[in-house]
Amino acid sequence: MPERLVQSEEHRRSVLRALLWITLVAGMVFAAINFSRGLYLLACLEVGYALFAGALLTIIGTTRYLWRWTVAYLVPFFCIMEYALVLPNTSFTVFAWIQTIPIISYLLLGRRGGFWMSLVFIGLGVLAFNVRYLSGDTLLLQVVVVANIGFSSLAMMVFSHIYERSRVDNELRLIELAGTDSLTGLANRMRLTDEFARMRSQAERSNQALSLVVLDLDWFKRLNDRFGHEVGDRALKHTAKLLAARLRESDLACRIGGEEFALLLPGATLSQAAALADGLREQLAQAPLQVDEQKVMITFSAGVAALGEDGADLSALLRTADRRMYEAKHSGRDQVVAAGQHYPLGAELAGTAATERLADADKAAPPEG
Repeated sequence: MPERLVQSEEHRRSVLRALLWITLVAGMVFAAINFSRGLYLLACLEVGYALFAGALLTIIGTTRYLWRWTVAYLVPFFCIMEYALVLPNTSFTVFAWIQTIPIISYLLLGRRGGFWMSLVFIGLGVLAFNVRYLSGDTLLLQVVVVANIGFSSLAMMVFSHIYERSRVDNELRLIELAGTDSLTGLANRMRLTDEFARMRSQAERSNQALSLVVLDLDWFKRLNDRFGHEVGDRALKHTAKLLAARLRESDLACRIGGEEFALLLPGATLSQAAALADGLREQLAQAPLQVDEQKVMITFSAGVAALGEDGADLSALLRTADRRMYEAKHSGRDQVVAAGQHYPLGAELAGTAATERLADADKAAPPEG
């Protein structure tokens, strides 16, 4: 289940759990009061419903059918409120419970379910109040009272709707921020984990390919040492911008740490992902970063792994792609490796010579990145 759905469901479980405890305690208290007043049917309904709430408390933390149990709880709960409102010996203060309907409905059912549940039961509540308490009053007084009751109930619905919309929007925004790399704006490792689970399920259902590319910028420490970390950050953002611009909407580009990036490519086989990564490598090399009067070429080394042939989960694919990325590093950098195949073709043959040329450029620097 995606992270945002898990968080929303946990929020609703907590709200429902609190409401069940209130129902259990209040149901017993009001049942005792109504038994003493001779309202036996209402008292029995309250006892039965309090016991139902207690039973739900035992399963609400683990049930897979939270929405169904919520509806099964709310409908009779609200019906008992309406029934209590029309009984001749109950107090008009029962209507105070009717006005909790929008708050409860929106918190537990969300915007759509909360709207319809509130609309139905608030409408019935206003009608029941009118029938019970206003039948002997003048028309003008009835209009005034119904207007007050109706508009106050409508206000509760509107405020509940606005609150729920703001809560959901803020929750989604926080989740988006938590899954976004602050420097590059790309997804981060947490988002990679969530999206891989979704893409793998989709790939397995539709029998489609899914590939992972891990790429690491070459000689990044030397770039930082020579030009400073500000230029290093610019190089990371420059790379991220190219990746985001060149990939499909269905693909996912992530920064997973330091100068290391990952690409999730649904529908792409191992060879297709390798060819795509090689094309990105060429485009990045042809788009140098302007630093003062200099143009600094940025290259990367990459490894590719495919779901199924290289592993069945994200950890396995990351290990395989990471190992192949280091193979690309050791073969001379600025290339892509997929299952022994080097891109551009023949790159492994020039690996030793390329490594020597890069090492000669800065003998003092350690062979990293």
